[in-house]
Amino acid sequence: MRISTAQIYDSGANGLLRNQYDLYKLQNQLSTGRRVVTPADDPVAASQALVTEQKQSVNQQFLDNQSNAKTQLAELESLMASVGNVLINAKSRWVEAGNGTYSASELKAIAVDLRGKYQEVLGVANSADANGLYRFAGYQAGTQPFVESGGSITYQGDSGIRQLQVEASRYMDVSYSGREFFEGIPQGNGVFVANAGSGNTGSGVISNGSTVGTFDGRSYELRFTSATNYELWIDGALDSTAAYTDGGTINLGGAQVTVSGTPATGDSFTVDPSTDESIFTTLDNFIAALESGDNSSADFKNTMLRVGASLDQAIQHVVDSRAVVGASMAELESLTSLGEDLDVQYESQISDLVDLDYAKAFTDLSKNQLQLQAAQQSFVKVTGLSLFNFI
Repeated sequence: MRISTAQIYDSGANGLLRNQYDLYKLQNQLSTGRRVVTPADDPVAASQALVTEQKQSVNQQFLDNQSNAKTQLAELESLMASVGNVLINAKSRWVEAGNGTYSASELKAIAVDLRGKYQEVLGVANSADANGLYRFAGYQAGTQPFVESGGSITYQGDSGIRQLQVEASRYMDVSYSGREFFEGIPQGNGVFVANAGSGNTGSGVISNGSTVGTFDGRSYELRFTSATNYELWIDGALDSTAAYTDGGTINLGGAQVTVSGTPATGDSFTVDPSTDESIFTTLDNFIAALESGDNSSADFKNTMLRVGASLDQAIQHVVDSRAVVGASMAELESLTSLGEDLDVQYESQISDLVDLDYAKAFTDLSKNQLQLQAAQQSFVKVTGLSLFNFI
């Protein structure tokens, strides 16, 4: 086989270029710390790394959402706790106001304190986050949820609950509707509510009562025809008549109440299924009773019994709501722990696919340097061979 001088030069030059390219590639790998600098270095590993990086990016977004959700829920739980503290304080004042020796001025002093607590709860209800969005307005986050007008509170928000996606198939509530938290509190004992008629003139007082079995959900009314007898009306229709016993138990379709004192002719008492009452209404009723200053009247006693039951329901409602938020926060901790573990796994997978093995790279660098030096020296010797050197 004949080899021309041009072939010798071309082959030698190509060999030198290949060795130089291999050294250049190793230099790039060492400077970047990556085995796969471009997809051409290892197409399969590069494509697998890209898929893994996409998964890692999605997982990181979930971690960011979880962090955001934890912040919002922590702030929400803190606000709920402050409302709970106000209600507990109000219940303590309710016990204090039950002292029959308190004068009208002392009762009014308690009312002044409660009026401040009332405004504190209203401030919490209208609190906004750092972006100016109201926390208890539902989807209407740009609208102040609770507006005070004419001595009453009106809710301007809706029942929506904002959510964040914290996992591929998990959307978590990060807000609470003001209607649900501040207004969705059952009256009375939570099943039914007992009330004295607004026009009563006697000294009769009705208890909050309790259930015996299951309350049938009908509306009951006791209409006193004398101080010792009453008519029982059910859902607006006369059912029966009965003799009244001071402090005696009265059973009404699963509801059990007592009436004490001396009702006057024409006085009435009702037992109806519980409906929702707002925290503001409960506090307002409490304040109004205290401001009347007459703790000896039947009206005061009936109102205070009803307020006490409503405060108990409100306190329990806050506890239950905080438990829901706390459960969500605990779930977020678990999701974050899982997400962080996944992030480490993704990072390890990417490293295995594209990161450089420095020991092997330095070995290859030394080998390629030796190859290049040998190629350079042999090229000089081979290209120097010529018959003219021997003439």
